[in-house]
Amino acid sequence: MRKQPTVLIGLGATKSGTTWLYHYLADHPQCHVRSRKELHYFDNLDPEGLEKERQKVARKAEELGRRTETAKGGMRARVRERFDDALDWLLVLNEDDEDRDYAYLCFLKAGRQGKPVVADITPSYGIQSEDVYRRMIGLTDDVRFLYLMRDPVARLWSHVRMNAEKAKKKKPFDVHCAEMLQSALAGDLPEMRARGDYATALERASTLPEGKFLAVFYEDIFEKDGLERICAFAGLDYVPADLSVKHHEGKSLKMTAEQERAAFEILRPQYEGVREKMGTLPRKWQDRVEQFSN
Repeated sequence: MRKQPTVLIGLGATKSGTTWLYHYLADHPQCHVRSRKELHYFDNLDPEGLEKERQKVARKAEELGRRTETAKGGMRARVRERFDDALDWLLVLNEDDEDRDYAYLCFLKAGRQGKPVVADITPSYGIQSEDVYRRMIGLTDDVRFLYLMRDPVARLWSHVRMNAEKAKKKKPFDVHCAEMLQSALAGDLPEMRARGDYATALERASTLPEGKFLAVFYEDIFEKDGLERICAFAGLDYVPADLSVKHHEGKSLKMTAEQERAAFEILRPQYEGVREKMGTLPRKWQDRVEQFSN
């Protein structure tokens, strides 16, 4: 019987290098990923969320279908792959409840051509419940969980800028970012804050089987040692990364000193919680703690 692949699930956190990691894995000769980076399967298990996801994927498939008619050259093949994957994913979402997890697993494995690792990198999985984690574990014999963490203030500010840019409000970008940051710090955007709640995520992950969870600092993944740890954990040979390629950098805007201090004061427990769980912090994290602890 053919050996089943390792399933690597990227739990997040949002704006912590997950897109870069996805593209690294997509280029790795021993890992198979589908053209849809974020599947959002385990965060849409309830009927309402599932239906919304079906509609979203159906709209995307329709858009990609139109683009297959106009795309040229190499782009046409890439669009076609995304279109086919969207149709396949829609079939998974339309499966009966009792068969959907198996269909999800088959979707991950389809086209792997014997590669030993398949992956789903969906940052929002990082805020799911322990019950959902147990459901993930039950997919197959070898499920491994990878969690990326970025300096809490930097992560939140990147998340703010991403959402502000997507919103395209008719107001200056810096004003919109300032308002959104204030709302996040005041607790009015709970999901944005939850996406960077490392302390809770690490505590929840302690219930996972020993050896099946790895937390890595964003600041380390672009170094050889950090990437070697990820590869060893996933069961992949180390392959050097192309660090010249950037993904989803977003519109640039520097925080004011007042914004940075306000964000740190709210997020201070994250620095403390991660230090307690991990035993250390990256230099950039420590520098920020020292900056605002004097």
